[in-house]
Amino acid sequence: MDEVQLDQQLAEIFFLESAEMLNDASLTLLGAEAAGNPSEAIHKVFRAVHSIKGGAQSLGFEELAEVAHCMEAFMVPFQHGEDAVDGQTVSLMLESMDVIEDQLKAYQSGEMPAKYTDFLVKLAEATALLIGDRNNVKSDSVIVSQQEAMNRKSRLLHLSFIVDQTATMPGMTAFLLLDRLRSSGRLLYSQPDIDNSSMTAVGESLTQVAIIETDMSNDAVKQEAYSVGDILDIKISEIDGKKKSNTDQPTKEEISDLNCLVSMMWKELCNKKSYKGHVKDLARQITAWGAASSGAAGWFHGGLPAWKRLTLLLTDTLSLKETATVTSKEQALALKALRLLWETVYNALCGQTYFYSFIASDMLSGNGLQVIKELEARGVDSQIIIIDLSSWEIFEAKHLKTLAQIKNKILENGWDLRLISEGEYTRRHVNVLEISKNIVGQLDFYSSIYSAVITRENCD
Repeated sequence: MDEVQLDQQLAEIFFLESAEMLNDASLTLLGAEAAGNPSEAIHKVFRAVHSIKGGAQSLGFEELAEVAHCMEAFMVPFQHGEDAVDGQTVSLMLESMDVIEDQLKAYQSGEMPAKYTDFLVKLAEATALLIGDRNNVKSDSVIVSQQEAMNRKSRLLHLSFIVDQTATMPGMTAFLLLDRLRSSGRLLYSQPDIDNSSMTAVGESLTQVAIIETDMSNDAVKQEAYSVGDILDIKISEIDGKKKSNTDQPTKEEISDLNCLVSMMWKELCNKKSYKGHVKDLARQITAWGAASSGAAGWFHGGLPAWKRLTLLLTDTLSLKETATVTSKEQALALKALRLLWETVYNALCGQTYFYSFIASDMLSGNGLQVIKELEARGVDSQIIIIDLSSWEIFEAKHLKTLAQIKNKILENGWDLRLISEGEYTRRHVNVLEISKNIVGQLDFYSSIYSAVITRENCD
């Protein structure tokens, strides 16, 4: 298959997916308007238009890219919640999607689409009016510079909070607090689970534990939590602290041993007839692994205390008795704790022989092959090379050729390539690589680094 044929197939995928996204976005917008809250559909419409703009630019559909770009600019204030969505706004968005649909049909039939100059002027004037109105409003908001945002570091925080049991609805208060913590970062774990309203009573209060990944300060997280009300106390400790040293790192074989233990426990917990005795033994082995001479004390974020805190979550989520089976709720909680533990290990060791992870834009835009050659020159004996395609919108023929070269170089070194794709572009990735097998060969996708490693681990 030459580049012309490949571009034609990519274009066909683009036409099919664009039509589906437009139809879905239009129906969502109409439904949200009928329900009296059209702002709920803004994100879906914006993402559809943004994706179509990127594809049109990649394929050289200039008129289509221009309309999509103008519509995207018009929607930015609504996407950020800076302006209310009224009936006139909905009408203009629907009209814009009709224009995009007409242009898609023209390109697909091989015709030159109309330029829609008058409509573009209308859309630009509406955008200018929005920006002008907003600039006339004084704001006391603190503007964080782009550099400050880039300098923010995500941390792993362990939170223990007490809810006043005398509150009108203490269980609901805890649920609302966990939901509020989502806005402070990524909620990785909670016990009891956020979907389970039951709480543990302690005197006249209720207690709950959560772990979040956030770039906010401890005080900011506390302020966010206390704003819910009926919270008696919150204790925060950092799990993902600074490494103590780079010495006594586990060997490649020891990492394989840990992967096997996690894989076996993961499979055991996914088994509907899982026995607590088996899970207890595996949890004990995982705890002991981190306490070994080259274990968590030296290299793990937060040292051995942090390791013990995370492994304790595994045992605390289960009432570990030798003969009893694991309940579905216990399974779900333990699976979350297990994944959290492994991902923390991965983050501590990524880029240090065991795992190397890259985003697609760094690898497919011309530098990827050089990156692999540099690892090769350093004598890296890597287990896994990860390329995350999740935010990569459009494949061109040159990108596929680069991916094929990277794959071949990785295999030459005896390393293992894993592709990660999670989100709205995953189906596109699968479709494009399916029709491009003669260029890139067989490549499998995983929804996360965790599933790519653990579900593939051979522990025989």
